[in-house]
Amino acid sequence: MKTHGWTALTIGVFLGGFGLAKPPSAEACESPLCTVEGSRVPLPPDAVVPANVPALVVVPPAEEWVEEQTLRLRTAEGVDVEARLLKGPGSSGVLVPAAPLVPGTHYHLEGTIPCSNGHTGQPFAAMADFTAGPEVALPTATGVLGKGTSQAGSIKVWDGGASCAANYFGGRTTLEFTPAPGLVPFLPWVHWTLEVDGQTWATAPHGAVDASGGVIPADGFRATRDLLTVYTLCDQEPPGMPASARGVSEGSHTATLRPVLEQSGMALPALEVAFEVYCPHFGGDGGQEDPLPDPTPDDGPPLKAKGCSQAGGGLATFGLLATLRLWRRRS
Repeated sequence: MKTHGWTALTIGVFLGGFGLAKPPSAEACESPLCTVEGSRVPLPPDAVVPANVPALVVVPPAEEWVEEQTLRLRTAEGVDVEARLLKGPGSSGVLVPAAPLVPGTHYHLEGTIPCSNGHTGQPFAAMADFTAGPEVALPTATGVLGKGTSQAGSIKVWDGGASCAANYFGGRTTLEFTPAPGLVPFLPWVHWTLEVDGQTWATAPHGAVDASGGVIPADGFRATRDLLTVYTLCDQEPPGMPASARGVSEGSHTATLRPVLEQSGMALPALEVAFEVYCPHFGGDGGQEDPLPDPTPDDGPPLKAKGCSQAGGGLATFGLLATLRLWRRRS
């Protein structure tokens, strides 16, 4: 069994005067704007959609919803396509065609967002045009989930309440996902859940994962954690931090990625991988240390998100760690 040790070679800072006990703080943020740009029909420009797509989806802006009875699918000539209209995950609108689409036909999809938060006061239609392509076999495989890379550094944490972000020092692991080729044509209509040790860690809406396995980052409103990044906080957590913002404990964990292809009627296989997250621990005797991922530079000053103001010196502790030059010793 291998263990990884860390030895501090140089320490270029002095502990005093760094404000070690003061965590970052955040004032309440404004609600997100209800805008056309905030809504999504998860389709690329000039999209070609499999004729047998199980369902089409309209994703609303954060904290809004799609009025499913307003969903419409029409041909370029204006002919309505018969379909069932459903409320989907994350208040999305789901349209289920009654029959396969006609290959080569151009279609127009739209759905109304009521804009209830008062920023505009007027509903608007989210829409997209696409072309139906040949039928494609529904996917039976999900892909490959790897334990990815581990790092120590500044981590943006959404508070889950006022939807503000603050930087904390921690260890994080970003899992690596490679979609199966057969899943790629259907990714716009897949939504996701990542569990850690059997508990839900993060979710992502339809179309959040692309063909390379990249994921749309959390925005603090629709999602407060990135789908494939798991972290442990190494600073002392401030009182009142909501459970949605806290990290996992240090050590070994198991991640399970669960995809759902909307209205397909078939379960895609869940993917599982073991991984570890650690905080840095520096010994005073120059001896072997606890395992630690490669540290990364501070990402910059505390973040300000959507009207959120930040204050506090919790990142001051990072100055110490950023000046430590470390090597890894295997034994």
